[in-house]
Amino acid sequence: MNTNKLNKWIVTAIILLAVNSNGFCQKNEAKIKVSNFTVNVVGKHILIDWATESGFQANYFEIQRSLDGVNFKTIELVLGPDPQKPEGNSYEGFDKSSTNNKYYYRLKHVSLDGSEALSETKMLAINN
Repeated sequence: MNTNKLNKWIVTAIILLAVNSNGFCQKNEAKIKVSNFTVNVVGKHILIDWATESGFQANYFEIQRSLDGVNFKTIELVLGPDPQKPEGNSYEGFDKSSTNNKYYYRLKHVSLDGSEALSETKMLAINN
């Protein structure tokens, strides 16, 4: 490979990195609207379900859980809508119920361009 071709390739790679990298270029906030976000106990599991407004494409969602409402940890990735629901924009995930009596949940949406947005936080109190 000659020097001119190598230099053009390096410049192209740097431009692509600058456009797609968080460190070089500010990403837009994901523009997705989460609706009907609910958290309920179903049997021995916790059902987390939600819908999005149509017309938005989600890369994936992370379901995040916290025991204190501050420190969240991702417990599940949801890659696409529930195929059993005819609306086509309904999502769900499950968590295991335990002896803790309060859980906090939120959703992290990651769009196709890598931008991220957090949903509101929902609290679930379990009476044992």
